[in-house]
Amino acid sequence: MRIPHHLTRSATGLWSFRQRVPADLQDLVGRRLLKRTLRTNDLGEARLRAILLASRYAQAFTSLRDRRMDKLGKKEVDELIARLTQTEGLKDLTLHRTKAPDGTVSERWQIDNEDDLRLFQQAHQSNDPLLDAVNSPLPAREFAAARAKITPITLADARDAWLATLQSSTLPKTLTIKKTAVEALVRFLGNKTKLHTVTRTDLARWYQHMRDEGASTPTLTNKQSYVGGRSGFFEWAQASGYFPKGDNPAAGHVSYSIREKRARRKFGFKAYDAHQIQALFAPAAFESLALSARWAAVIGLYTGARASEVGQLLVADVIEEDGLLCIRVSDEGEYQKVKTEVSLRTVPVHPDLLALGFREWVDGLRAAGTERLFPAAKADAKNGAGNWITKAFGRHLEQVGKSWPAGKRGFHSLRKTVIQALQGAGVPSELRAQLVGHELDDEHHSTYSRDFTVREKLHGPGPSTPGLTALSFGLNLPVLAQLLLDTAPTPRAGRKRVSEK
Repeated sequence: MRIPHHLTRSATGLWSFRQRVPADLQDLVGRRLLKRTLRTNDLGEARLRAILLASRYAQAFTSLRDRRMDKLGKKEVDELIARLTQTEGLKDLTLHRTKAPDGTVSERWQIDNEDDLRLFQQAHQSNDPLLDAVNSPLPAREFAAARAKITPITLADARDAWLATLQSSTLPKTLTIKKTAVEALVRFLGNKTKLHTVTRTDLARWYQHMRDEGASTPTLTNKQSYVGGRSGFFEWAQASGYFPKGDNPAAGHVSYSIREKRARRKFGFKAYDAHQIQALFAPAAFESLALSARWAAVIGLYTGARASEVGQLLVADVIEEDGLLCIRVSDEGEYQKVKTEVSLRTVPVHPDLLALGFREWVDGLRAAGTERLFPAAKADAKNGAGNWITKAFGRHLEQVGKSWPAGKRGFHSLRKTVIQALQGAGVPSELRAQLVGHELDDEHHSTYSRDFTVREKLHGPGPSTPGLTALSFGLNLPVLAQLLLDTAPTPRAGRKRVSEK
C-alpha cells in the first residue's frame, strides 16, 4: 500500500501528520511545517484522521488570510477549534477500541455535544502555533509582531553565550574554528551592536569584506556554515529568543561556482583503485602497521566508516542483531560524537571481516575487560578519536604509495572507495547512504523512507538488489588473518576508561 506523503511513522509505530504552512502565513504561524501525532499505529485509521486534519487546516488557512475570526463569536471559534483538533487527544472520547493479535490498535470516536468539545480543547493545550494564530484575538499583523518579541542582547554577549553552549559537546579543534568565525563577525559589526538589528545586508557586507581580504570560497562557506548553518550562531539566536524567527540572515550568501565544484572534486580525496588496495593490504606491507591500526584499516575498508567513528568504537558497540554480528555507530558513550544525525547507524559485519577473525578479536578484548576497541586512539584527543588512526594509516600510505600518481589520499579514501564500489555493484543510493551515514539531499528520503534491516543492508533488499556483501577486494584473507589475530592488547593500569552512558 502506498503511504500518503503527509504521513510519517515514528520508531514506536505511531503515525503523525505533516502539513506545510503556506508561505504567506509562515510569519504569522511562526513555522514552516506543522506536525501532529495521530495517536494510532493503524495505517487505515491514520489516513482517515489525516484527511480530516488536512481539511480543517485548509479551512484555518483560509480564515487566517481573511481574518474572518474577528467576525466570529465564541461559539463559532470553539467549533472551528474542535474541527481542527478532531483527530487527536481522543482517549476520553473513544467509543470502541480494538487490538489485533499483531498489536495493531484501532479506535472509533464520536463528537456530538459541548462536553465533547470541552474534552477536545483540554486535549489540545499543546502550544500548536496554527491554533494559537486562529484563536488569537489580535489582528494578524499585531499577532505576528507579538510572536516576534525578542530579548535584546549585544553581539559580544551573544557570542559568549553561544560558545558556552558548545563547550561540553564540541571537539576543542572544532570549538576553536567556530569561535574564530563568530569573533570575526562580531569584530566587523561591533561588540555593542544589538543582535536583533543585524540584517541580511550586514552579513552580505561581511562576506564581501572577507573576500576582499583574500578569503577563498571554501573558507567563506565554512564560516557561513558555522554562523548561518544548522546549529550555527543565528539558528541558536532564533531558538533562544534573541533574533526574530524566520529568515536566517547569514545563510545563502556563499556557494561554489560550477568551476569551483569541479576543482573540489579534482583536488578532494581520491578513492583507491584495485591495484592500490592490493598494495595497501598486501601482507608484507600490512605487517608494518600496529595491530590496532591493522584492525582500524580493515574496518574502514569493509564499512566505509569515518576515522573518528572507528576510533571511538566501544567493545559494547559490537552487537548481535537479527542473528548477525553488527557494528553500531553511536553517540551514547562518553566522548562519542557523530557528524550528523544520519551518522547514527548499525552496520552488519562483512563476511570478509568475519573471516579475518573480527569476532574472535572483539571477544578477546571483551574477555580482557577492555572497554574500547582502540585504546591507542585517545577518546578526548583535541582532533578527535580518529586522529591516531589517521596518522598511523598516513605513515603506512607514505611507504606503500611512494610511486603512485599525485593525489589526495588517506584513511578517508577508504570511505570513498567503499561508496564507489557499492555504487558500481548496483547498491541503491538509499542503502549506500544508510550504510555509510550519508544524508541524501532529497527531503523525501529522510521524511518518508524507512530504515533497511541489517539483513537487507548485508544481502540487499531484493533478489536482484545487492547489499554490503557486494564489496569484494580479493585480499589474501588467510594470511591477513594471521597478522590480525596477534595477541590482543590489554588495558594499561591507570588508563582513563570510557563507559557508555
